[in-house]
Amino acid sequence: MRHTSGSQAGRTPAPTEPASSVRLLTLAPHRAGFFLGGSVLLLALLWWLLELVGRSYGVSLSELPASFLHGQLMLSGFFPLFILGFIYTAGPKWLSVVPPATTVWLAAILPYALGSVGLLLATRLPVLWPLASMLQALAWLWACLIWGGRIHASTTPDRKHALLILAAFALGAAALGLYAFVAVSRQWQLVHHAETLLLWGMLLPVFLIVCHRMLPFFSANVLQPYRTWRPLWLLYAMVGGAWLHGLMHLMALPSYLLDAGLAGLLLFTSWRWRLARSFKVPLLAMQHVAFLWAGLGMVVLVLETGPFSTPIIGAGYAALHALALGFMLSMLLAFVTRVTLGHSGRALIASRLTWTLFWCLQALTMLRLLGEWVPGLRTPLLLATAVGSVLVLGAWSARYMPMYTQPRPDGKEG
Repeated sequence: MRHTSGSQAGRTPAPTEPASSVRLLTLAPHRAGFFLGGSVLLLALLWWLLELVGRSYGVSLSELPASFLHGQLMLSGFFPLFILGFIYTAGPKWLSVVPPATTVWLAAILPYALGSVGLLLATRLPVLWPLASMLQALAWLWACLIWGGRIHASTTPDRKHALLILAAFALGAAALGLYAFVAVSRQWQLVHHAETLLLWGMLLPVFLIVCHRMLPFFSANVLQPYRTWRPLWLLYAMVGGAWLHGLMHLMALPSYLLDAGLAGLLLFTSWRWRLARSFKVPLLAMQHVAFLWAGLGMVVLVLETGPFSTPIIGAGYAALHALALGFMLSMLLAFVTRVTLGHSGRALIASRLTWTLFWCLQALTMLRLLGEWVPGLRTPLLLATAVGSVLVLGAWSARYMPMYTQPRPDGKEG
């Protein structure tokens, strides 16, 4: 399938008035969730870049431990906003129920985004850290109740993906509550527990659940012939493996055997879902390449934590960034691009710019890993990754975020 700028899908609408743009953001959950998530993502990346630049001169721009805030922002700042935007838009279709009312889902997404902004401001105003963390936790509790209500209202027999997402959301609520407790009590040793609970309890499982449901479906739509393969045992193995790893990590138990098995399963799944064939359709290939990083990230984790000699050093940070940057952020870029194009009435075709930006993100992921593997170049590699991330995600945002404040080119609502 050839690349295109997407101009043939319809002319770009004329700029709208600010009030009209705000109204358009509330037409569908993905509009508000993606717009606010993208805004927080850019601000978080920019703050981290400035922090790294300051460190190179021996100063920190944060009144709080910057590394702790970096982890919290990169995990809880924007990913949940994108997740809510997607789940509240697509989830009701899975369940054959009416979507939540606008005022209902806004009462979750908007306060959560305010909490994320509060975390950014807390870098200079520490008093905001507990307030922002508590706001996120309370907003997420409401988000869980909304999703649970949609599941309760559904009579469709297939609610497995939805129920697993609800369970992951509940673990996310526990993680955000723990972050709030740390912010109030200053018991810093619990920060890593909150990170583990949020990453392995909610974020990775939700991404894996959505991949299991949607990636074979998307592939079957554009790759012919294509045999859809998504057995339930695979779903339970992927999600259960993530949860079990998180539990073992919290209990300080070695998990490299589990991680090796999960790595093999994910890499096999990537092959079974036809990674190689997906390159016929760049928009689909972006999702498949991102999913490949899930398996690769687990391989790196085994190399970092297994009981055998390896040139890879560090305390799991290379694997963490392989999963967070390579898998989750790459999948976010790929998936959100597809949803944005589809729900805005545009052609489901990756432009040359989007395709290029995606591969730039893959290169940045490798640079970040090299920052762990080549200690002598750590500082310049971290700076290069931070600069590149701002530029890549900034260019992607400039292309796609205006779509959330514009009417659909086909004249439809949503």
